This record gives sequence, C-alpha cells and structure tokens, in this order.
Amino acid sequence: MNRYAAALYSMAPVWGQNLILTCYSAVLDHQRYGGRFGEFRDLLTKAEWFSESELIAYQDERLRATVKHAYETVPFYRRRFDERKLKPSDIRGQADLPKLPLLTRDDVRSHFDDLRSRNVSHSSMRTGHTSGTTGTPLTVGYDANTVWMAYAALDRHYRWAGCRLARDGDRIAVARGNVIVPLNQKHPPFWRMNRQHNQMLLSSFHLSKQNLPAYFDALARFNPAVLDGYPSTLYVLAKFLQSRGETFPLRAAITSSETLYDFQREAIEERFKCRVFDYYALAERVVFSSECDRHEGHHLAMEYGVSEVVDGQGHPVSVGTVGKLVGTSLHNDAMPLIRYVTNDMTSLRGKPCSCGRGLKLMDDVTTKAEDVLTLKDGRLISPSVLTHPFKPLDCIEGSQIVQIDPGTVIVRLIPGPTYTPAHTHHLLTELTARLGQDVRVEVQMVDRLEQKASGKFKWVVSHVPLGI
Repeated sequence: MNRYAAALYSMAPVWGQNLILTCYSAVLDHQRYGGRFGEFRDLLTKAEWFSESELIAYQDERLRATVKHAYETVPFYRRRFDERKLKPSDIRGQADLPKLPLLTRDDVRSHFDDLRSRNVSHSSMRTGHTSGTTGTPLTVGYDANTVWMAYAALDRHYRWAGCRLARDGDRIAVARGNVIVPLNQKHPPFWRMNRQHNQMLLSSFHLSKQNLPAYFDALARFNPAVLDGYPSTLYVLAKFLQSRGETFPLRAAITSSETLYDFQREAIEERFKCRVFDYYALAERVVFSSECDRHEGHHLAMEYGVSEVVDGQGHPVSVGTVGKLVGTSLHNDAMPLIRYVTNDMTSLRGKPCSCGRGLKLMDDVTTKAEDVLTLKDGRLISPSVLTHPFKPLDCIEGSQIVQIDPGTVIVRLIPGPTYTPAHTHHLLTELTARLGQDVRVEVQMVDRLEQKASGKFKWVVSHVPLGI
C-alpha cells in the first residue's frame, strides 16, 4: 500500500480494514495474474515434464536472448563485455557463463542506473527490496514479465502441494510480516480477512500463550486448507498445539523465506497432520525452487532462471559440493541480472527426483540462522518480520538486531555515506510499530558487527530464552 492507503487503513475499523485489504488485493491481482501470467503458467505446467536436456536447451535459448538484450541496451553490460573483448555471440549457453565475472550486491548498489535497460523507462520499471538479513538491504528492478513468471512459479508450487492459490478457491491462512493489526490491540481479532483471495491474514506480532487460543478458535471457524508462513512462525503455532496435546489438520503447510530446520518440519507436520512444502525465492527474482510431493530436494525452476553453484573464485563446483548460489534471470528485460551472487550456500544433486520431472534438484539452502524474539508480554516475534523496516534503506552497509532482555532491543548499524538521522527515525518508528511501545529500541552506530566464535554472522541475536 502507498502511505495514504496505509494511513487510511490504520484509522479504519476492523470491517473497513477488511474491505481495504480486499480492494488492495484486487489491484494487485492485475499486476500479478494479468498479462502473460496464464502463458507462463501453461509453460511451467508443460515444461516440468521436459527432459533435463530439453530444459537446458530452453534455458540456453532464453539466455542468448537475455545476453543480446543486455549488451545492446544496458550500459553496465556493454562495458563489461567490451572490457573483456566479448560479444554476445560468445555466450552460446550456460556453459559459457564463466567467461563473465560474477555480479555482486555492491555492483548492483553502485551501478543501479547503469544496470537498467535503456529500452525500459523509469516509470515502467518496478522495484523490490531484499530482506536485509545479511545486514545490508538492496534495491533491485524488474519488469512485468518477471512478476508474472514469479507468480506462475508460485502457482506451480501450490499445485505440487495439492492446493490452489486462494484466488482460485482454496482457503488459506497466511502468517507473514505485514502489520495488519494495531500493535496496541489487546483483544481479538488478531487477524483480518482478504475476501478477494479467501485469505485469513494472521498477525505475526500478537503471538503469545494468552492470545493463541483465540487464533485457533478463529482458524477453526475459517477452516483453511493451507497455512502459509515463515517456518519460525508456523513452528510457534505448532509448539502451542503440542503444549495442549492437540492437532489441527490441514491439507498442506507452505513455508519460505527462512531456513526450514528438520525439527521445525517435524513439529509442523505432526501437529497440522500434513506435509510441509518449502520453496525458495529471492527478491532479486533470479532463482526459484520448490519441493514436490516426493520431498527429495528443491526442484530448480529452470524455466525461471539459470542457477550455478560456484566456489570462492566463481568457478562451478562439482555436483554434491557446497558452494555459493549464483543466479541469472531469464525474463527480466528491465534490469537483467547475469551471474548474480546470492548470499546463500547450497549444492546440486546428481540424482534425479523419483517424481520423473526433468527439473534439476538443489539441496536445502543454508541461510543465516536467526533467533526468535521473546517479548515481556509473551509475544514471539519471527526474525523475518523485522526485515521490513530495513528493506527501503540501501544506505546501510551493515546491521544487526540484538535483544538484550525482554524489553530492550539494540539495532547495531554500519551507516553508509548517505545515511541520515531521518533513516534512524524511520527505523525506530517502524520497529516500534512492530515490537510495541513497551520495548525500548535503540540504534547504535558501530564499525563492525558481532560474530559468533565460529566466525558466522547472525542478523538477529536474542539473549532471551524462547518463551514457548
């Protein structure tokens, strides 16, 4: 929502908020499911049964078109090719990609305008923001085709889970990071209804032992087929059911945006009496992968992008070897990202899935393991919901959230050259809106961020035991 709609939403009664959410979804539907969405959905339905060689041939064809477009219309790539005395014809397929250097987050941040195609106007290019769980959010650009392909891939993921997107009929309960219920609200309903999509949107900011019975009473009345949310949030719901010795049968649970741990999967599946279908996607729109009903790994959406796993020098590693995940978009003419380095580690599987699909299999992605915050009023806050205030701020070189005690959260920041006090005000306002007035949020400027003894970085660190 824009800030005017958000202000109207915050002042509206519950029925008005439900109406605003429903109308807003109707607007988003055109952007997500209009245009070529049906064409991409049909492609994905057909192509998943292509052989691996047929899928690679499709990727190479799209890659050649992407490289030619990038060379002819994107100043950054024209320079990159010319400096290496390369022509688009030198990249005949993904086997030739190592001829090009990797594209880093710093490259995108420093050369954002030069990475935009000159065939695409500023007004028609959409922007998105990475989550910032690395401590450094990033703004990226993409076009309508990229959005339609992304939602076609999500549609396929739901179909693999034996479900349909809410717009097509299934009731879905969603537990993600938007502030949809005023934080100072002490009594139900801690949820809102999106009638356009037949969705119940659950607040992720009111989860406590005192409030959770009301959540499940409402869920029982709504009778969803699917629960879709962050793994850590669904785990909180499952642990509550476990503490009461209860179950809540569903057709499927959909997870994404965080590493899904085995103990979380087991608890969710045990208490919701269904399988968990995890998917992996990036705001940069270069990689999308999904679990099918065999759960033998994540199928890479090879129609969506080209995925590589590389070592520290950018060279492809052998099958089964863990390396850095690198992605190349195949449908983003507005801002093509070629050999973009993600912050995630994974490996490719050599054995095909027993489902018979030709799509390559990827192991689980290793992202940063973050802590859940336990507040003094008993609410449990997923780390993923805290990423939202950071997403617009690409003037931050590093950040880390540390919970000292149930009422104190410290934000450690390495500010960039364009960082101003207004950005601090934004963070304090938005984090307080999610954590509440009872939590003291302090922003500290630092030169370096805390790491574990192993050298690993955690974006959210809590020194408070999980209150389940």
